[in-house]
Amino acid sequence: MSIGDKAVEAFAENFYRYHEVLAPDFGCSDSGEREWKDLSSSQRKLYVAAARLAFLELSTDITSSSGELYCDWSSGGTEGRECGC
Repeated sequence: MSIGDKAVEAFAENFYRYHEVLAPDFGCSDSGEREWKDLSSSQRKLYVAAARLAFLELSTDITSSSGELYCDWSSGGTEGRECGC
């Protein structure tokens, strides 16, 4: 795992934790209040994949002329998309 991968995973974990802490303040009752380590592997992979895409979108222009998001899933596999979360 590269330093970049570790940074993305740390960001995803922090994002999840902040989401869980802030959810009640916004009237979201679906907060499970689970720790990151208690999530299934597929759920953690989903958060990491979402964080990676967010960083890619911030760092490059990955939208097509039609405004659709371009995603290259070839390097990340399909596990995050098919986890059934």
